[in-house]
Parts: sequence; structure tokens; C-alpha cells
Amino acid sequence: SEAIKKDPQLELLPPFALKVRPVENSDSNSTPRIRKSGIDPPLVDQLKPLTTDELKKRIGDMEISLDTTVDAVDTNLENEEHSDYQGFTSLTLTRQQYLHQALVLYNRIGLRKEVACKGRLVPESITQALLDILTSLRWQVPNDRKHLSAERYLVLPTNITTDRFYGNLRKACKDLMQWTDPSYFYSGIAVTKNFVSSPHIDDLDQSYQYAISLGDFKGGELCVEGKKYNEENDAFEDYVNVIETRNRIARVDGRHVHWVRTWEGSGDRYSLIFYDTTDRFQTPIIEEGVCFDYLLNTETDKGSTTFINPC
Repeated sequence: SEAIKKDPQLELLPPFALKVRPVENSDSNSTPRIRKSGIDPPLVDQLKPLTTDELKKRIGDMEISLDTTVDAVDTNLENEEHSDYQGFTSLTLTRQQYLHQALVLYNRIGLRKEVACKGRLVPESITQALLDILTSLRWQVPNDRKHLSAERYLVLPTNITTDRFYGNLRKACKDLMQWTDPSYFYSGIAVTKNFVSSPHIDDLDQSYQYAISLGDFKGGELCVEGKKYNEENDAFEDYVNVIETRNRIARVDGRHVHWVRTWEGSGDRYSLIFYDTTDRFQTPIIEEGVCFDYLLNTETDKGSTTFINPC
């Protein structure tokens, strides 16, 4: 090259490759925008996180409610045209059959029951401080949980005393939790940007979570499964809590299947999930999926459901 001709000593240097490590900043224009809000993932994706034992229980309860049975037929679900059957090929045959039974029964019942509720409204001084930090945050690459659908996913464990990268965010989160529930111990904070869909269970959790979302968007509700006992049918019925968390915080149980609905708008959707995976303050699973007692101590919708139990 011209450089070597001018300086022959350069030819003696070992070859090298320039590696650029991408750093995500929220001012990027490449963020995909979701144009329609309120869309849930396919039913089969909502059921996949359940254990086989839980699927069996649901099948039994639905058969009691419908006064019918469905055989676990060996169906080639790979060729089914219905979108609810997509993705079966990676499952074992036995689990494939149970999922098929559950889908048939859910389709006979109809649309899943929903309970609409709102988180506790957080003071603007707290939410705005958090949003200012999140919109200028330099995210690590790659995401901490790659199997979940999020543009960015960061986990902040609380056992770190000094954090020169995320110290301001940690302080703002601490202020939020001082307002929300000063006695709550959280071992980590899940920080996400544009998280959507991704039904999952946080099976390492030992207690309930607190969840809040921030940003300029419409929709993007947090959906958490719950269940209640139906005395008339002598069976449990499951349903979906649809929780508005934008600038609101809710006490939910991540040990139930949960996901985020699609949203629309010009801005990004950020979320903060406070959780505990230690055995310091273990609590039983909230059967309803959401602590309505926490919500009903506020000015939010007190008539959103009729089967409320304190958590």
C-alpha cells in the first residue's frame, strides 16, 4: 500500500483487525415501531411456559366445566393451518398431545376471560427522573436474556455496592421503591427497552414482583395469568389480568405466565421489574396473579373485578 511504500517498517508489524463493539443508545433511529396496540401472542405461546402437570390440571378443570372430554389424539400439528398450532415441532410427542388437548378445550370455551386493572399512579417527579435516565442510557450488548423479545434487556443485581455505569439509575429505582414499598426486598431489577410478547414464567422468583413501564406509547399492557376456584363447577378457572402500568406500578406474581401486549406510538416503551430470587422473604404465590389489595388501596378502578382476596 501507499503507507508501506512511504514507511517500509510498517511491513514488519503484525496484522491486526479493528473490532468495534456496538453500544446502544436510546437516540437511535433504528428502533422498530409497533403500529397496532392490544395484540396478544398466539394462545399456544401463552400455554408453552406451563409445566406438563399444570397443563393436565387445566385440561381436567376445563373438561369438568364443559362436561366433555378430549382425547389426546396423535395429530400432525405441524400441518395445521391455525396460527395457534405454530411451533409444535420442537416439542415432545406427549407434551404435544397435552397442548393439543388444551387448545381444543380453550377454543370450545371461547375468548379467555380478562380482568382490567391499573397500577398505582406514581408521582411525576419520580417517573420523569427515571425516564430521563432511561432515554439516555448506554445499554450493554448483548441482552441478558436473549430468548425474550426485547430490543434491550439489562439486569441490575442489588448486591453491587459501586456501579459507575448505572449508579444514577439505581438511585432513581431506589427512590421509586421507597415510595412504593420501603419494606420490599428485591435482589435484582430487570430493565427493558421495547419488550413485547414473550410469554414466560420467572420460576426462580421467591416472592411477588413490582412492575412499571415508562415512555410515550399507547397500549403495552402487562398481562399476567390468574386463577380462581369456581364452586359451582368444583374446578379452577384461569383468566388474564390486563394491567395498565404506564407511569403506574403494580404488585404482580411472575411465577404465573405473563407477557406484554403490543403498543403503538412515537416513543419507546421502557419497563422496570423489581424481583427477589433469594430465600430471605419467601411468599406464597398470589393465585390471582395480581395483588388487588395493593391496587384497591389507591384511587384506581375499584370495580374492575369481583373476586378479590388480600395478598
